[in-house]
Amino acid sequence: MSTSFGILFSIKIAHSYYINECSDFEFLIPPDTAAILRNGKIITRTYKGIFYALCEKNEAGLPLASMTGLTLRIGLKLNNQFFSNFTQMSFKSGTTPLYQNLSAPASLDPGIETLLTSSLFAHPLSKTTRPVTITVKDVNNAILQTTIISDTSNTSPIPVDLRGFSAGVYTVNEKYTSSTKKTLYYLDPELCRLPTFGIAEIKIAGSFYNATPPEFVINFTAKQETLKYYVVGKNYSTADLNNLLVTDAGFNEDARPQVLFTKVSQGAFTSTDISPSLLTDTGSKVILFKSQSPVSRLEKPRKKIQLSKNNDIIMKHLPLPGIDKSTSDIIIPISKP
Repeated sequence: MSTSFGILFSIKIAHSYYINECSDFEFLIPPDTAAILRNGKIITRTYKGIFYALCEKNEAGLPLASMTGLTLRIGLKLNNQFFSNFTQMSFKSGTTPLYQNLSAPASLDPGIETLLTSSLFAHPLSKTTRPVTITVKDVNNAILQTTIISDTSNTSPIPVDLRGFSAGVYTVNEKYTSSTKKTLYYLDPELCRLPTFGIAEIKIAGSFYNATPPEFVINFTAKQETLKYYVVGKNYSTADLNNLLVTDAGFNEDARPQVLFTKVSQGAFTSTDISPSLLTDTGSKVILFKSQSPVSRLEKPRKKIQLSKNNDIIMKHLPLPGIDKSTSDIIIPISKP
């Protein structure tokens, strides 16, 4: 009897910054998920940044084992230290986004913020008002722990013990007299020990074993910022600087929206701009060209954003912020004898 492997599902990381695939992530398999994969005759592979779960099939094309109804947990490890420089981060710092296919088996719901934790942790209370009732619930809304604090001097974090419980989402609710606060924790002692950026939780449906396996996508959007060129002229007069222009002559060639710039004199810089005193000395002056609307970071450089003086091109291709830059502030030094 011969066997073969077919795709059960895939997970792709999509990012509007990149021309092609995003390969900034590595996929992590915790031990309990690895055991499910073995029992289900499933192997995993990553190709061009896409995670594939492949199930073993017999000669008739039927799976050797069915894992319908079980849930696989897959960690996302971020390998690009500059990711936040060019990405619009939609989650609070310190939280772990969780992606699940609860609403529809073949697609991922929008990510939710969780706090990745081990079995023992302390939950800090959000308010000092008392009384407060703290309840810990599992994913089925069953209450696992209740604590009531009436002493106004007690502001200590609440110890939570989830030893012996399965990995997954747990809720800590704080109920005050006039308000409530809910915090989602994700229990996973294994992923907690690893540099885990996010978690994909895939519940296997019977439809996964059909002819068209689901292609899950986790989307990221490139950061949009005001593009600023600080042109610092050595031995340039104010009149010389006023004759400078930054224009976008490459938008037609690139088939993209045109970037329009506003000229800002040295005396009109705002608090959000770099101070002229940090850019100039006694022999230089600065003028700022800023985009009139936010500009998206792109892996592919925009062509022919150029600096000119009296219609003469000084720089044909002005630099754009690389992934190692956290802002779109670019300093262009020029000089004349």
